[in-house]
Amino acid sequence: MQIIIAKNAGFCFGVKRAVDIVEKELGKKEKVYCLGQLIHNRQVIERLEEKGLVTVENMEDIPDGAKFVVRSHGVAPEVVEKIKAKYGNSLDATCPFVRRAQLTAENFYLDGLDVVICGDSQHAEVIGINARTKNSATIISDPGEAKYLEFKKTVGVLSQTTQKAELLKSTVNNLLEKNKKIIIENTICLDSSTKQAEVSALAKEVDIMIIVGGKNSSNTGKLVQLSEAQKIPTYHIEKSSELQKKWFGNIKKIGIAAGASTAKFLIDDVVDKINELC
Repeated sequence: MQIIIAKNAGFCFGVKRAVDIVEKELGKKEKVYCLGQLIHNRQVIERLEEKGLVTVENMEDIPDGAKFVVRSHGVAPEVVEKIKAKYGNSLDATCPFVRRAQLTAENFYLDGLDVVICGDSQHAEVIGINARTKNSATIISDPGEAKYLEFKKTVGVLSQTTQKAELLKSTVNNLLEKNKKIIIENTICLDSSTKQAEVSALAKEVDIMIIVGGKNSSNTGKLVQLSEAQKIPTYHIEKSSELQKKWFGNIKKIGIAAGASTAKFLIDDVVDKINELC
């Protein structure tokens, strides 16, 4: 039996940066409060919470004078202003690639364009990006929706950073049916594109794929979809205890990939467990 791990499995630059920022502050033995999950990985969050990270859903739950960190997916501008007013110099762990997408949407909006965001309207990142347009953007998760959209002004198109490039391309192609003036900025981060390409290639070489990452992680979900598209057994797990021995009967090659919020210790645990089961 051979286990092949995707070369770029695990933490991306933005996630590592966010975790490093928080761990450095926690090293001072201070509690750090975060509005929403810092990153989309429950196991990593639990480790940070053991060190003093406090995850809250409402700003009212954060004590005055507390240390505050902006999550990696970013927040709306009005939240940033409230944070500055209440907490002063807080920590900003917004991923630089997410920040770029936010600024792209804001610039499109300020230039008077009709803004289209390719992504999941319920995802924290997209909510933060759309906030830069005063929540006026059209959000598309299915390229087919774009065929019926006709805008009066020039259209500015961007993407959630973890989206599949195919969604962006298909959306633009469909928008062209009814719209002649379109400006496109590809805001998909390089790490997402790289991970997706690796999974598509690896899934063709192995008998089974194990994708490790948060069930609420957008980029991990995309890896699962791409693996399944190769018509091989694909299992999305968060931790090694979810592995089942019956998955590996008569299997010669096992592929492992992991989302951008998946820590190395989780990948190592999965490899150790597979070796134990097989």
